[in-house]
Amino acid sequence: MDPERWERVQELFHRAVELEGNDRSAFLTEACGEDRALLVEVERMLAEDGREWLLDHDAVEVAAGVSQDRLSMSFQEFSAYRLLRVLGEGGMGVVYLAERRDLGNLVAIKLLRDAWLSPARRERFTAEQRTLAQFNHPSIARLYDAGNLPDGTPWFVMEYIDGAPITDYCRRHDCSPEERLKLVRSVAEAVQCAHEHGVIHRDLKPSNILVKEDGSVRLVDFGIAKQLDPTGQPAAHTQTAFRQMTTAYASPEQLRGERVSALTDVYSLGVVLYELLAERPPFDFTGKNVAEAERMITMSEPPKPSAVAPRSRVKASWANLDALCFTAMEKDPLRRYPSVAAFVRDIDHCLHREPVEARGDSRLTRLKRVARRNWGAISMAAAALALVTATAGVTLLVARKATTGQQRARAVAVLPFQNAGADRSLDYLSVALADEISRILDYARHLSVRGQQASRKFNGAGADAQKVGRQLGVDTIVSGRFLRTGDKVQITLELTDVESDRPVWSDVFEVPAGNMVAMQAQVAAKTRRTMAPVLGVSEFASDDPPQPKNEEAYKLYLEVLAEPDLVSLDPPGRRRGIEKLEKSVALDPSFSPAWRILAGAYSGLFWYGNGGQEAARKSSAAQAKAVQLDPGDIVYKADVLIDLKQRPPSEGGITPAAAYRGVRDLLRQRPDRARLHFLLSWILRDAGLLDESARECEASMVIDAKDGGSRSCGVTFLLRGDYSRANDFLRLDPEAEISQGIAIDVLLREGKEKEALKTFPRVPQWSGYPMVFAFLQHHPRQEIAAMADRLGPASDPEVNYLAAAHLAYVGQSERALPLLKRAVEGGYCSYPAMDNDPMLASARTRQGFAEIRTEGMACQQKFLKDRDGAPVSSRQ
Repeated sequence: MDPERWERVQELFHRAVELEGNDRSAFLTEACGEDRALLVEVERMLAEDGREWLLDHDAVEVAAGVSQDRLSMSFQEFSAYRLLRVLGEGGMGVVYLAERRDLGNLVAIKLLRDAWLSPARRERFTAEQRTLAQFNHPSIARLYDAGNLPDGTPWFVMEYIDGAPITDYCRRHDCSPEERLKLVRSVAEAVQCAHEHGVIHRDLKPSNILVKEDGSVRLVDFGIAKQLDPTGQPAAHTQTAFRQMTTAYASPEQLRGERVSALTDVYSLGVVLYELLAERPPFDFTGKNVAEAERMITMSEPPKPSAVAPRSRVKASWANLDALCFTAMEKDPLRRYPSVAAFVRDIDHCLHREPVEARGDSRLTRLKRVARRNWGAISMAAAALALVTATAGVTLLVARKATTGQQRARAVAVLPFQNAGADRSLDYLSVALADEISRILDYARHLSVRGQQASRKFNGAGADAQKVGRQLGVDTIVSGRFLRTGDKVQITLELTDVESDRPVWSDVFEVPAGNMVAMQAQVAAKTRRTMAPVLGVSEFASDDPPQPKNEEAYKLYLEVLAEPDLVSLDPPGRRRGIEKLEKSVALDPSFSPAWRILAGAYSGLFWYGNGGQEAARKSSAAQAKAVQLDPGDIVYKADVLIDLKQRPPSEGGITPAAAYRGVRDLLRQRPDRARLHFLLSWILRDAGLLDESARECEASMVIDAKDGGSRSCGVTFLLRGDYSRANDFLRLDPEAEISQGIAIDVLLREGKEKEALKTFPRVPQWSGYPMVFAFLQHHPRQEIAAMADRLGPASDPEVNYLAAAHLAYVGQSERALPLLKRAVEGGYCSYPAMDNDPMLASARTRQGFAEIRTEGMACQQKFLKDRDGAPVSSRQ
């Protein structure tokens, strides 16, 4: 071939090797035109470049056809090595058995065959060398040496494995299912090591898993392994890896050309395990071309291993083995084991005769799969029935959504992390990591995150994820653990789907043990870039969330997070927490979360610790600083407005109308947040605008139907006389004291005194509940009167309204009127509830009631007049 022709062949090869499928064919057809010989030559080179990946050829089988003449090459001895014989050959490399002359030990040397063909081939060869250099695991073949021949051919030296492919070893030794499980477990641990180094193998198959005669396993051939970037996604790459896989063991997403992940290796491990247990591959490709084989893998379900394995091996315990294989081999990556570690856990469960985490497919699950793959054929037949049932079953929900204009958000809870090591000095990370993840997810649109106060009571280590998830009313549980190893802290993140009670995603990474700022950056990145997409999050309200800048300051902040007593109602504990937080914000004044907690501590000092105006001033200043530093935290801005609304003007408080305007404007920015709808309903309830309040409560319920924070919407519906709907909201958090109290009020208004009595002695101790129960138990009138005398006003005007209703109910109407007046003066307009509340019936006949009613009406009118005035700043 003349030089000009050869240059043209090389040029087309290098351009075509970067393309795939139809794009490659179209390019070559156009570039070669009528020159059929040129097309054939380029296609021959391309086929040679990808030959080893198309079908599964055992390396020993291939080696048998390799001419021994290769050993007559001039480089039979080079560097410190002497080549002995060919072990195997693929499309890219030749592997020789060699002896290190100075030490006398046997090694395997891999050389890049035809190195001049493609820079991409050289890069893949070098990448494999770099990959092997990262590992130090007993089940991964070790890298010893590397270099180049005089002509530039690259080579590297590996551990020589005198072993057989895992399938051959098991067949020759007639291994039991338990022994085969243990071998796969060893392989999985090696793969997990690779994943922890950010490497996906991508070509797991029996011929790449060698077992020595002593039963030890070695994972080999990282030739097409892929390095992950720090976010957990495959690093950017070109399309040179054309068909770089073995079809029989490739995952559906590989075959479709989609982005691969660690779950790709989970699938291949499942196929290997299936083949070992069943003693045959999952699919029979006899007589099938590659395209037909791919369709089988992506569209068909294999038989259960227990259905095709030799009868002599199948026992009752094989139900777990079937589930183990099928969970690893799920066609949808998100339905597989979320990590190799989870796969190993279930192998251990099988070996110990314990229930597995995987769930065997039910008939309904299989039916759903068939439906998904044949939807076009059955959808028309189902349409008529679906229309009838939908019309009958969702009328109320559609009406509510039409009223609110909202859609449901996915709900998630983050549990405290488990310290899996012995270093107790890191215990504070248990709460700190969970709080950090919750804080980042709070910026996600169309995602409801349960507050840490609700989640902290569940320990992520021993908690039943499904039970906890249902109790918290969420779709997904985030849990994890951390472990100190030397100067690193290893962090594991896991997502569990509550409905299926199955893990759907996990990630493992390491951070420097002494650098919590770096830890926060990594956790934030993993949460936003890797975890959030799995939760269905595609957009965040802020692209610039606050980040700590000072190590000591951030550690002080984390310590306060981990010890709720430091910002509790207990004055000594709270003052210690304030001291730490004040030092933290002095060292790092730009970290808004520290200012937020400090503002809350000052507020507690104001309300419960006799902090006076100084505490109120400091709280307002800290709130303003937090809002200024993090304008994207819309919900915190709204919480600040509610806090300011409850303060008297002398302590920096704002009017209810001003608070309404502020929250309303924030809601326009984030209509997807259930919390904002609830806060607006709260303000409207205080103003006596019960219909408007109910609409916002319904909007909150549509977005997050199980958010316990919306429980006090029950009061809105109680005052409207809609007792059934009131109970719907109270059941969101039935253990809360306010829910228990209002539930009693509902029963009393419904005339169900006997049912109300059954709640004793769990009666709340605030307001007039003890007095009501004494009345229901027919205690002497003098005792009831004495209890009424002791019932003084509260700081919360709504509590004063409820207490007035209780006094009127037990026949103490004269004493009820002052508390009702106190409620109106506190901004609880109480109109029109005063006209309709059955518990106030006796009070409505008393002198002075009409005057209080007039004040309530005036209170409401003032709010209506002021609420559409000038906008209010949320930082006041």
